Amino acid sequence: MSIADALNDDLAAEFPAAFRALSRLGRRIYFPQGIPAQSADARGTRYNATIGQVTDGHGSPTPLPAIAEAFAGLDAHKSHLYSPPAGHGDLRRAWADRQRALSGGSTAPTTLPFVCIGLTQVLSFAAELFVDEDTPVLVPAPRWGNYDQVFVTRRGGRLVEYDLFDGRELTLEPLRQTLAATEGPAMVVLNFPHNPSGMTPDAATAAELVDLVLAHPGPLVVLVDDAYAGMAWDDQLPGRSLFWDLAERHDPDKHVILRADGVTKELLFFPGRVGFLTIACDPASKSAAAFESKLAGLARSGNGSPPGPSQAAVLHALTHPDLDQQLTEARAVLQARFDRLSAALAAAQSDRLRPYPFNSGVFAMVGLPDDLDSEEVRKRLIAEQSLGLVRLGGLNALRIAWCSVAEEDIDGLVGALVEGLG
Repeated sequence: MSIADALNDDLAAEFPAAFRALSRLGRRIYFPQGIPAQSADARGTRYNATIGQVTDGHGSPTPLPAIAEAFAGLDAHKSHLYSPPAGHGDLRRAWADRQRALSGGSTAPTTLPFVCIGLTQVLSFAAELFVDEDTPVLVPAPRWGNYDQVFVTRRGGRLVEYDLFDGRELTLEPLRQTLAATEGPAMVVLNFPHNPSGMTPDAATAAELVDLVLAHPGPLVVLVDDAYAGMAWDDQLPGRSLFWDLAERHDPDKHVILRADGVTKELLFFPGRVGFLTIACDPASKSAAAFESKLAGLARSGNGSPPGPSQAAVLHALTHPDLDQQLTEARAVLQARFDRLSAALAAAQSDRLRPYPFNSGVFAMVGLPDDLDSEEVRKRLIAEQSLGLVRLGGLNALRIAWCSVAEEDIDGLVGALVEGLG
């Protein structure tokens, strides 16, 4: 029996929904007993001549001073030696501990987060494991445009949109109807705080959302895209990710619950490219080991392993005594920008300015009148108002990334937008 077949048998026995939902690549992939695995076996030997990286001969890195000085203060073993394909274990544990604490101490069993090169690779790995040609992938409308590349262009999946708004109100009815009409294996993507609208459901709506997703007979892969986790500007919003509610209640015969999160927004480390893929699964089970092998196989056959310097920087931050205070101060700046934009949009004297509700994340979305074309307006705003916004595909609206605008400039931004709409 091949390694891949053995992994698949473990999933079939312990986690039927995951086995049934695996793509063809997901069934084939595994972590081979190649150089990284043999090097791990040889760890601690007196003469370790397994892996092709230059060291001092005793396991320590020997970076050029011109490079080493750029990473002063970081753990040299993590920043200047190859990372394991799954990422450094102490970083994975530190992130898991932090996320568990932020969940309110959820007892849902989960795998150790698998380190990926940014959240985009988290989504790509999820797609490679669970999306084949014509697999239904339910995505919100509007949505982050890169979902199309990840799930359709690369994997051949079939995007099925569910409207997130009825007029200017958040609605779950389209998702309810879409799920009812979708047979598994399938994937549904949940993204809150939502990009591009900056909306998160309140506690009652979130509970209803969890109920309707878990009512699906499966096999259903639920991918919780938590790119903007923790960025809630209304204190009435739920204090934790939907992932934890789904993980606590899912049926492994029907559902696979995945979480995509990372340091890009949560720690404001945008170029660091450190993302994490976590699966609701007993970490001591054969299923967890199967997922680890399959994900390591994807990493090994693609990028090799995630970069060490950014992992070392993140671990340094997670163990820093002032991290939470620094985040509080940074988020206070964002809260002030959010408040200023909310007030400016509410005070704007224009019936052509039609903002959607927003309460979280770093975006706001403005709908346009039917007589205006979003692409034409976008270009006109640049040329005439020196204002750059993003046009949204499939929706006559513009996205405001207010996170990148100084608080004192927000009134001017809204004024330029009103003037540009005519």
